[in-house]
Amino acid sequence: MKLIPRFIIILSSFLMLYVSATVHAATTSNKEAIEAAAAAFKTIGTLRRETPINADAIASAYAGALQTLTQEVDTTNQLSLDSDILSAIEDIKKNNDQKLAGQVIDKTLQRVFYQTVFNRIATIREQFKEATPTALNQMTDEALVSAQALSSTAARPNHVLTTDRQSLVEGTNSGLDIAINESFERIRNTLNKNNPDEDFANFGIERYATRMSLARAYYNSVLREVAGVLNNRDRDPETTAIEQKEGEIFYRIIESLVARDNPVGNMFIKARLTGNPSEITADEMVSELNKGFIGRVKAEMKGQEDSIGRDRAQAMAEAAGTLYFANILLPDLELRLGADVRSNFENALNNLQIASSENSEPKSAEARQAISTILTNYENQLKLTKFNKTNDTSLIIDGAVSSYQAIGELRNQTPMNADAIAAEYEGDLQQLTQIVDGIYGLSMNNDILNAIEVIRSGNETALAAQAIDKTLQRVFALTVYNRITLTLDAFDSLPTDALELEWDRAYAAFLAIIGTAGRENKVLTADKLAIESGSNPDLDDQITLAFINGKEALVKNSAEDKTNLALARENIVVPLVRSFLIGVLREVEGIISERDRDINEAREKQIEGEYFYRIVEEFISQTNPSGSTRIKSQLTGDLANVSANEIVSEISKGIMGQVKNNLREIESTFQADKNQATLAAERLSLYANIFLPDLALRLGSLERVKMENALQDLKEAINQNKVDKAIDARETILSVIANYESQLI
Repeated sequence: MKLIPRFIIILSSFLMLYVSATVHAATTSNKEAIEAAAAAFKTIGTLRRETPINADAIASAYAGALQTLTQEVDTTNQLSLDSDILSAIEDIKKNNDQKLAGQVIDKTLQRVFYQTVFNRIATIREQFKEATPTALNQMTDEALVSAQALSSTAARPNHVLTTDRQSLVEGTNSGLDIAINESFERIRNTLNKNNPDEDFANFGIERYATRMSLARAYYNSVLREVAGVLNNRDRDPETTAIEQKEGEIFYRIIESLVARDNPVGNMFIKARLTGNPSEITADEMVSELNKGFIGRVKAEMKGQEDSIGRDRAQAMAEAAGTLYFANILLPDLELRLGADVRSNFENALNNLQIASSENSEPKSAEARQAISTILTNYENQLKLTKFNKTNDTSLIIDGAVSSYQAIGELRNQTPMNADAIAAEYEGDLQQLTQIVDGIYGLSMNNDILNAIEVIRSGNETALAAQAIDKTLQRVFALTVYNRITLTLDAFDSLPTDALELEWDRAYAAFLAIIGTAGRENKVLTADKLAIESGSNPDLDDQITLAFINGKEALVKNSAEDKTNLALARENIVVPLVRSFLIGVLREVEGIISERDRDINEAREKQIEGEYFYRIVEEFISQTNPSGSTRIKSQLTGDLANVSANEIVSEISKGIMGQVKNNLREIESTFQADKNQATLAAERLSLYANIFLPDLALRLGSLERVKMENALQDLKEAINQNKVDKAIDARETILSVIANYESQLI
């Protein structure tokens, strides 16, 4: 009998060790290692302020604990911060904008510590109930050391709009460094778990208090750099470039918090922080940032609504999230709506905390309604970017889009009704198809009518339905291309209202295929034998923003408007091409996964891939005709011959040909025609983005970062008329492409 208690003690000790190991399974850096990383970060801060900057000394300081922590964050969060830092060190060695490179290193390292705080606190929450207080306190120590590395950033004052909303100035001291330290102390009080349920609920509150206070510090940092751009752009280009670069890298830290609920605004912010500083306006930047955070407040309120009365701890946490996200908005909300509204807003937020603690559904509903009303009024005061259709596009376009959507529903019915599909096709949709056929010498109308007859016969109806859908997507893609090209070609000859009508028609047609543009990326698996999902490139939002920018250029108020319209056109055309190439790879994924178990499903995927490829074939065949032929043969031949690696390789070869063509155009126009060189650089960058995920797979993230930096350098060199910088960028691009091409089959 005495063996049983001893066995239990041994088993209990083993379980405690197992839980502790599980908590740290995703981490490699303990408190001491993070302290060493923070010391190295401080050393680099001193080194990057020297003139000239000693890249070898920075590299030496970075190697070791700091690089290990960076790589840990990369692995956990699927980032490439280590590559960003190594590339920036290389830029310093090459004397390529050393100060800008120094800012990239500093802000990227800040992101490492920021993300470490987020990761450790997330792990504490996941393991709170099972882990020992000792293990939880260890992670808290690690998070606190990481946060303390960022204390100087957190201590900075708020930056707020001026009354006229034209600039940004320092506001009150945010005291976020103090708030974060106090929150950590409250976290420690919960970890003893003397009252486990209540401690877990309180930890949920402090989890938001710590992390969102840190996020708010970086929100303030973005605005501080925007203020620097506004203050310096008319007198000090070098300082302006540094401030803009700082803003860009700072924004990357909080981008996901904005992008989730304001994807087009996120694109807008990034474009301003990497584009011409003269286009930055304070009101727009604040508005787009805050639109994103409004979405976060609403999401937390929805979480509170779903939890109240069912899960008190979760409701309290969601209410805290509502409060701490809303705190980011408070200074600007007061500016736009007044001190009384701010006070009412704060009262409603506090009432939601109380109601959540009391687990009161009626009080929660009342508080949420008060918060929602104020948020609606506030959002209406923001200066947000959106597409405003100013013309009636009901003639042909709107009806065609409506019929296409109806056919989409009909082709998913079982059995399919060919007569109903034919009836929807007749009218505006068929007329639009015939118009496009006439312009481009195609026979899409006949293809669709033949496919309808196949459905009517009941033979291979699924394949025929896919042929109809993809052919109609081609109709709308060509309509978009035709209308925006016409608008650009007629820019000098037609009045603004006529140009706006054509642009609106293009946008209306785009709405038919926006779903295709919104799909996630498709990339090779690590073994290069299949296709899998990658990150979402947000092409639908990129195209939408391009439509907005193009519409603004049609007013012809500036000498730059025609170039801006041309840039908008490129940001519609090339992302559309990319979206259909992703469509091809999505179907290749289906072919490979289904061909050994469901031949009919695989064949349907093959016909989808074939018709998707028809839409963009020209962009590959122009520079890789033999490769284009191989792609088509795989999308029409034996399913067993479909090779993911070969199709990706041939697509990349064709796109690389487009990149090289645009490089040659830049060389010929760099001195003679800045506008043409600018357009070529934009196209080059857009085309390169198509194969960059595959390049990273084959060559590593460092080569991808080098390519991305060189693409940005090339744009800057053209804008600044710096020949040496352009030549260096060109050589880097060609070198990376050559290495990549050697890895293709």
